[in-house]
Amino acid sequence: MTSRLVGGLLLVGALLLAACGPLTREAHPATLTNTAWRAVSINGQRPVAGSEPTARFMVTDANGSGGCNDWFSPYTYDPSTGHIAFTQLAMTARGCDAPALEPIEKAFSDVLVAVTDASIDPEGRLVLSGSAGDIVFAVDAVGG
Repeated sequence: MTSRLVGGLLLVGALLLAACGPLTREAHPATLTNTAWRAVSINGQRPVAGSEPTARFMVTDANGSGGCNDWFSPYTYDPSTGHIAFTQLAMTARGCDAPALEPIEKAFSDVLVAVTDASIDPEGRLVLSGSAGDIVFAVDAVGG
């Protein structure tokens, strides 16, 4: 009986650890075309309210803001695998008026250039992931 109890506790512990692990992905988006998103997290860090990075996807091009500067790029996306690639990512070079925005924009651009996967988390948020980390986006109601 003791071995069953220990085994049961180990199973419950493993399930709890799995639930507290990294971001959970539910599926790959069927399409990104005509969607707009606002970043809620960049490698686990919240962006500065009111200056969140954004992403808008058209058929073959994407654009948005890094918080200070605008970015734009053609992209490819395969909904069967979730593979995404920004093929010629470029960003304006205005600089940031607010010093607090600079590290957020740098982290955002570092992750964006290395993105290889797009998925949807259990809350319906877009997660872009790659070798430099994750950007989590919520739907941007204003398309900003």
